[in-house]
Amino acid sequence: MRYGMVPIAILMIGVIVCSDKDEREDDIVLARVNNEVLTYNDIIYQIPPDLRKNLTDEDLRELIETWINTEVLYQSAVERGLDKEPDVEAMIKWGIKETVAKKLFDSELSSRDDLSPAEIDSIYQLQKDNLKAEQDRFRASHILLDDYETAMAVYNRLKKGSGFESLALDYSIDRQSAKSGGDIGYFSADQVELPFAEAVKGLREGDYSKPVRTSYGFHIIMLTERVTTGTPLDSLEATKMIEDRLLAGRRAAGFQKIVDSLRAGSDIEIFPLPGPDKRTLQDGK
Repeated sequence: MRYGMVPIAILMIGVIVCSDKDEREDDIVLARVNNEVLTYNDIIYQIPPDLRKNLTDEDLRELIETWINTEVLYQSAVERGLDKEPDVEAMIKWGIKETVAKKLFDSELSSRDDLSPAEIDSIYQLQKDNLKAEQDRFRASHILLDDYETAMAVYNRLKKGSGFESLALDYSIDRQSAKSGGDIGYFSADQVELPFAEAVKGLREGDYSKPVRTSYGFHIIMLTERVTTGTPLDSLEATKMIEDRLLAGRRAAGFQKIVDSLRAGSDIEIFPLPGPDKRTLQDGK
């Protein structure tokens, strides 16, 4: 996933699977590839309600381009019969069931809004002295470029005194973080790709790196803050951690309760596993 663009990366994945939806009279068509259309609702229904207000025209255009690229590939694959391959059919079947099951799960559980601010604050007051960073964390900004030559050109402009934030706004292809001068917020080393993490670890606060290559392109990274293991968390981070832990605990307990109830009312039978000589796929691979 692209740094600083988690919501959009998720949406891009979602848009891929919506191209077979029928066009409706009350919907707005955003793009067409041969006989398949992408509508506004195809996109908006995949966005959590609290994020819809932040969807910009630029985000929409990026999603439209992603859908077009995916759709031309999909149509070509269907023409070749690849949608009938056993592995593809299995993944489609599993994916549909996972999506519908998640809808039920989410509808049955309390939302984050159900967490009482007083409950969170009470826990914070009791635990604030013990709430510390569990591993080194970093806050950084980056400028993401498509190719090494462009990245070096931007890097040389930095060396000559150009501002990092203005260069991020003008040149970074991560448009989401570019709007805030390249800021991608806080993260730990295990949340980013290894070359990115190693580059950040080697920086002092305020320093920036030479272009670093990951699967997303070439990054110029500026470290803005380093939070070492054991550092007390500020009140905002601490309450967010408490909120996330409470929510995770409720969701885990709620999931188990729902599944146990449904399993108790279902006719379930588990069969013996196949032996080594029977573990052959339909295609023989």
